[in-house]
Amino acid sequence: MRTLLLLTSLLILPLSIWGQDTGSPAFRINSIPRQGLILNQGWRWHAGDAVDWAAPNLNDRNWAAIDPTRGLTDLPQVRQAGIGWFRLHILIPVSLKNRMQELMINQQGASEIYLNGRLICRFGVVSSQPETVDGYNPSGEPIAASQLAHVVFDNLEEQVLAVRFAVEPNLPDYPYLTPLNPVLKIQLNQDGRMSRNDSVSLGYVDITPIDYFKGGLFLILSFLHLVFYFSYRKEKANLYFGFFCLLTAVFYPLNASSFHYIHDLSARVHTQLVLSSLFVAYNAVLLIAVFKLLRCRRGLLYWVLMVVGVGLTVTPLLGDLIKTQASLGIIYSLLTNMESTRISLLSAMRGSRSSWTVAWGGVAYVVFVTGYVLNTALNTDPWQRVILEYLFSNLGVLSLPLSITLYLARDFARTSHSLEAKLLEVEQLSAKTVAQEQEKQLMLTQQNETLEQKVTERTAQLQHSLDTLKTTQAQLIQKEKMASLGELTAGIAHEIQNPLNFVNNFAEVSVEMADELQESLQQGDVTNVADLSTELRENMGYIVENGKRAASIVRSMLEHSRSSTGERRPTNLNELADEYLKLAYHGMRAQDPDFQVQLCTQFDGELKPVTIAPQDMGRVLLNLYNNAFYAVRQKQGQQMDYQPQVMVCTQQVNGHVELRVKDNGVGIPDSICDKVFQPFFTTKPTGQGTGLGLSLSYDIVTKGHNGEMTMESQEGQGTTVVVTI
Repeated sequence: MRTLLLLTSLLILPLSIWGQDTGSPAFRINSIPRQGLILNQGWRWHAGDAVDWAAPNLNDRNWAAIDPTRGLTDLPQVRQAGIGWFRLHILIPVSLKNRMQELMINQQGASEIYLNGRLICRFGVVSSQPETVDGYNPSGEPIAASQLAHVVFDNLEEQVLAVRFAVEPNLPDYPYLTPLNPVLKIQLNQDGRMSRNDSVSLGYVDITPIDYFKGGLFLILSFLHLVFYFSYRKEKANLYFGFFCLLTAVFYPLNASSFHYIHDLSARVHTQLVLSSLFVAYNAVLLIAVFKLLRCRRGLLYWVLMVVGVGLTVTPLLGDLIKTQASLGIIYSLLTNMESTRISLLSAMRGSRSSWTVAWGGVAYVVFVTGYVLNTALNTDPWQRVILEYLFSNLGVLSLPLSITLYLARDFARTSHSLEAKLLEVEQLSAKTVAQEQEKQLMLTQQNETLEQKVTERTAQLQHSLDTLKTTQAQLIQKEKMASLGELTAGIAHEIQNPLNFVNNFAEVSVEMADELQESLQQGDVTNVADLSTELRENMGYIVENGKRAASIVRSMLEHSRSSTGERRPTNLNELADEYLKLAYHGMRAQDPDFQVQLCTQFDGELKPVTIAPQDMGRVLLNLYNNAFYAVRQKQGQQMDYQPQVMVCTQQVNGHVELRVKDNGVGIPDSICDKVFQPFFTTKPTGQGTGLGLSLSYDIVTKGHNGEMTMESQEGQGTTVVVTI
């Protein structure tokens, strides 16, 4: 079935007409050429609407002359009027009378066509009320449809063709191919029969299958390149080229449908607006894809083309701002494709062998465009001219995209082969690595067995060393205890001497008093016997008191020397601290009789008994006192006017018992304060200390009594040790 597409008035052959000029009352037709006759002369126009304006005898000499085959842009009076009438007086030869003819209509509005006052066809809805006008363009419909009005000219010498015409309001002009969309174009065909060349010369070639084929081809290419992109996202050119192909795949089927299947004028106009934007957009995206593919530097021309492309894409959507959009779009398409060709050739000449694929596509585009222009200008055979135009235009459209597809496909294939080679290399390396790992695993197994054997032997040695260390540590602790016991011996001996002297003195006095008592009994001096008995009893009391004191000192010494059981019991901490303070002081004086120190005690009188292990806590106190005495003794040897002082305080703080031992001795440097509680660390000269005193004391307080021991010291000012239980 043939379809009708009136795309260009440039293809119409010269009219075989004669008659008067446009101002003449009638348009004379001598004959109708085989390719048809376009009625574009002799028309009159009048704005408004009246039923009798279709009458053949109406006087229309005062109506304005007009060429309705021009576009709405060139005929503003038609748009402004909204509704009006076209009239044409036709003089035909006798040979055309009473014979069926065809009127082919192409219009941009709604019309009612009258011949000699008789309505012969209607297209759309013509109304004097603008909101009810519905434009309709019948071009491109099948022959059997109503776009061809079959008419028979009467025997009248003069035929009158009247057209009641209305423009759909608020409808923008075609910005796409505006010159090929006339307000009203009526073509007269004889008997409805045209030769092949005649139909071709009029543009009656159905290119819909070709456009659909190109749309399907570009849709496949779009899918292919988008798959390439999502498979390898580093190649951004696949994304841009896939988007270009998608836009092109939408453009060509929509373009064919707009001429052949869309006849509602509003729908056709808005479809053309979209097509105009699509045409520019996909050419701009193609240029972006080529630059991205060849990794070329974007120069000034590139950015100018991008800005122009955005402008041409957006402008049609804003209405009829640019009436020559078609020409500008075609020029923009030529510029973008030529720029793509230029940069592909430059890239190829710079040594990129793969760029030649795109470059040859660009060269092919130039060749086909040149062939299209030469064919249009020089070919006189209508059929050959149209066929070659379609051939050159379609090959030109496909040359660059197909070359880019070939380039990207080859690049994808090279990448795949490279990946396969690398995968094979990785597999070989993996196999080699597995063999090496197995060998290493065997070696590791053997080494592990050897190491396990050595570890077992070394563990036995370490266990033996640990046992020896524990024994040595116990011996050192016992030695420390014995050393402290030795230090106490002299002090204890001095301490025991006092009660022993009392015992001896009172015992001697008691012996003498006993002798006097016997003499008084013999003499019968009862009063003297009573006095002597009383004094003797008092002496015995002193002897018992000092004996108990000596026994207590000996018991304390024995408790300090024997191993501690760790048993805790309520203990008067004040008495314990005072007792060991005196013992430590007398021990120090036994070593140095000239040693003098001021002992200060501030015991909390309300302090309740504390549950501790007295023997262990006594060792702690003894170590703290000895260290304090040592510090003040060292400072006493350095300063002449120095008064040594050791203070012991107890107090109840937040539910805990706090004991402080403070001296005004030499103090400890800040650099070693954090080491004083470490085993075997001492500030005393070699041979004078084991370095275990404070370490054992710290363990007794923190581990044995869940307490805390801290030290505050300032070099040259003194030291304070705080024990919290």
